[in-house]
Amino acid sequence: MLCIQKSDPLNDILNKKFVTFVGAGGKTSLIEYLAAGAVKRGKRVALTTTTKIFVKEPYILTEKTGLYDRPDMPPYLRIGRSIENGKLTGVSFDEIDILGELFDLVLIEADGSKRLPLKYPAEYEPVIPPRSESIYVIAGLDSLSGTVKEKVFRWEIFCDRTGIKADEVVGPDLFLRFFTSNILLKGVEEIPCTIVLNKYDMLASRGEALKLAGALLTELPVRGVITSCIPFGIFYKTQLT
Repeated sequence: MLCIQKSDPLNDILNKKFVTFVGAGGKTSLIEYLAAGAVKRGKRVALTTTTKIFVKEPYILTEKTGLYDRPDMPPYLRIGRSIENGKLTGVSFDEIDILGELFDLVLIEADGSKRLPLKYPAEYEPVIPPRSESIYVIAGLDSLSGTVKEKVFRWEIFCDRTGIKADEVVGPDLFLRFFTSNILLKGVEEIPCTIVLNKYDMLASRGEALKLAGALLTELPVRGVITSCIPFGIFYKTQLT
């Protein structure tokens, strides 16, 4: 039986140290939301990446300063190795371990999607730190009704591997096919995982999002599925009871 209730993912991570985010369609927005909430709860929060994230203040670069040499670090800080084309580049797993000593909570963006709602990973993706205690897999519901070429990052690889045409429309059945161990769930099998279906407000029928959440819960060994509209802080968690 499905149970649907309003929820705040912040409550699920406050007792964690390392939380990782993969997939597409809202990773950075979710991380920023959680970081702001955790700081309000008195947590010191580091936001970092093993790939790339856009530069925003406040930030530091590990190639210029040692992490241990910054006793004045604010309670909320972005950390990258360097800056390339307006983005912070990824830090090492060892540096993430150090951040765990300096901060109460480390939020790690471990995937890239060029702001598209779905993605197919390259061979080297995602880059998930081994210390990850929890993983959030994000996908954008705004992909529904668009074509594969319009909505999928690395659509060329996806089409080559699956035989699906670039101009095929992403309907519910095709959307669900992305939640497999070689696509959005790649590398997350051994770590507690929550799926986030973001931008449910973009759907003509909100009930469609809940049907997708139910389908994922019955097929996959995940903690739960959240349907969200992150900019408005709206989250509904669906669980099996």
